[in-house]
Amino acid sequence: MPGPGERLRLPSVGSTEPSGSVQKEQHHVVVMGAARVGKSSIVSQFLYDKFLEKYRQTVEELHHAEYSLPDGASLTLDILDTSGAYQFPAMRALSIKKANAFILVFAIDDQSSWEEVANLRQLILESREPRVPIVVVGNKTDLDAAGGRPIKREITETTARLDWECGYVECSAKDNACIIEVFKELLNVSKVRYNLSPAVRRRRQSLPNYVGSASSSAAAKAKHMLKRNSCAVA
Repeated sequence: MPGPGERLRLPSVGSTEPSGSVQKEQHHVVVMGAARVGKSSIVSQFLYDKFLEKYRQTVEELHHAEYSLPDGASLTLDILDTSGAYQFPAMRALSIKKANAFILVFAIDDQSSWEEVANLRQLILESREPRVPIVVVGNKTDLDAAGGRPIKREITETTARLDWECGYVECSAKDNACIIEVFKELLNVSKVRYNLSPAVRRRRQSLPNYVGSASSSAAAKAKHMLKRNSCAVA
């Protein structure tokens, strides 16, 4: 398993093994957005049930999750968490070129991060043909009650769904609210018929224990271990 910043060459989506072997489907998902919108925390909550309290700048981190069907087929999600900074244009361009689907994240209390999502979407459309699945995610709904939201949800959701023809979800990484819905929506717009809910319950029970007595090196290793989960067809 590659560590942060390392790249992995992936087979095409929907690739199958020779006759008689297990069928495998693999999606390379890239998470993009401005800095400090909660991209890493969304990924961390989904895979590890952990909210990242302290901000640290991400360069690139690749996470891996595998879901097994009762018939033996498997779905693999390779989730690339990218930098929100602008000093890595070559890495961003390669990420866009290799992705099978995108999650574009903005913070609902930061209008400039919404504008960055619009810019990223345009960059993806200019770089890819045919169009690839995109889900727009509004994070930090835990701040919604404070009334500091510069753009109403009706505007962002209508723009994403109707004007851009993208999926749309709002969530709170801090409260672990609607995180699963982000990845369900991604699979829906990707036309992958998998139901993540049973998988998530089993995955949480089988996660390695990297909190508590484990050393920091062991924790880092466990955090990037292969996750093998069960999954039901929707």
